Amino acid sequence: MSLKFFYLLWMTIPLGLLGLQGAASAQLSQPAPVPTSILPATSDTTVIQQSNQIDILGGQSSSGAAPNVVHQFQEFNLGAADAANFVVNPDVANVISLIDALQPSTIDGLLKLTSSDPNVASAANLFLVNPAGIVFGENMSLNLPTGLTATTASGLLFEDLYRLSIDGSVSEIALPVSTTATKGGVATVQDLTGDPNGYFFATESSSTAVLGPLSPELPSGSIHNQARLQVSPQASITLIGSYVQNDGELVAPGGTVNLVAVSGDSLLRLTQTGGLLSLDLIATDTPTSLSSTDIPLRLTGGGNQGATQIEITSNGSQLLTSTPPLTPDTGKVLVRGTIDVSDDSNQGNVNIVGEQINLIGSDIHADSARQAGTISIGDGSANSNVSSEYVLVDRNSTLSADSTTGSGGVIQIRATDTLRFYGEATATGANSRLDGTVRLDADENLDIRKPVAR
Repeated sequence: MSLKFFYLLWMTIPLGLLGLQGAASAQLSQPAPVPTSILPATSDTTVIQQSNQIDILGGQSSSGAAPNVVHQFQEFNLGAADAANFVVNPDVANVISLIDALQPSTIDGLLKLTSSDPNVASAANLFLVNPAGIVFGENMSLNLPTGLTATTASGLLFEDLYRLSIDGSVSEIALPVSTTATKGGVATVQDLTGDPNGYFFATESSSTAVLGPLSPELPSGSIHNQARLQVSPQASITLIGSYVQNDGELVAPGGTVNLVAVSGDSLLRLTQTGGLLSLDLIATDTPTSLSSTDIPLRLTGGGNQGATQIEITSNGSQLLTSTPPLTPDTGKVLVRGTIDVSDDSNQGNVNIVGEQINLIGSDIHADSARQAGTISIGDGSANSNVSSEYVLVDRNSTLSADSTTGSGGVIQIRATDTLRFYGEATATGANSRLDGTVRLDADENLDIRKPVAR
């Protein structure tokens, strides 16, 4: 096997890994059962419960041939024995659930989305929005026609022009990066056409702890997944929060999984083409009036600082000198579970971005019988102004973008400061000429605990 590794980096300090498996504070204890509580905030949303199924109908609809439907809730919690079913017309593109609650939503049952016409299937995506936090319990499951996006943003951006706030209000805004002309007048839900392309984050409650029946104390605005979440082939799972933790399984065959953690008051603009994620982060001191001078790179660690040498360790005798703590905090992503986008027909893609990323005993796979997919950790691509400062892949973590009959895929891990890679990464093809690429890139410190060739 011939595996290609590219090391772009410099000035490495001696490192080791001591006790990281037990360092994360977000451990599960005996959880209390989750009571179902789905309370609409407006009269246009109707909730009908029959036995263990709760049907959710109505909502406000945008204009156009593929409209969006917006629901507003005071609470949205789902017990393990219950199912919440969003019922929409078959032409609906996105179902957006705004949850304006003081506490995080805890979902431990089945989430469904079905067409109101039994003869025409729905192809709508489901968006769950709760700035206080979202917890997916270990009993949760999905039955969705396409993708799921869960976010703790305080608002969504449409067409670089309209902001849909968590209270359901719609306003027209001016972005320095937008080429869309403002239209004037009073904006309403009817103006919200197309997919959301941005997420507004505010830190008003960032110091408030999240205490839920299924989750330990986490920062406000956290997303914590403990479940096996699987979507249809070529669909996507996107989790965007102030802190993102995956202890379960995220499965999107031939599709895309995105985990993004954001710190600070900001607007995260997101575009995705062929599974490749492009992110722009814009400061939002005043969310409805943005200035072109307010565009810091909130997730970056500062770019190349004049690197002078490279050192790659090949044994485990070194001592740990400096490692950021694994305690939950804004801007961090912790993956201790599985992410799998493998599929024999289509290339899957995994994108993980945060100020600090920790992979602890995780398995991430983008394998295929044909062309393997892409695993991108830390981003930092040419099409993005968002990257990660610190990335750790521990020795019990495995990443693969392998193909049995075709070409290997791409695994790229980047940090603007420090990358510690102690795990396994393979991008093998059917033969050595078809091997893919594993690229490890850091601007300051690169540490590899073990030999990289197997």
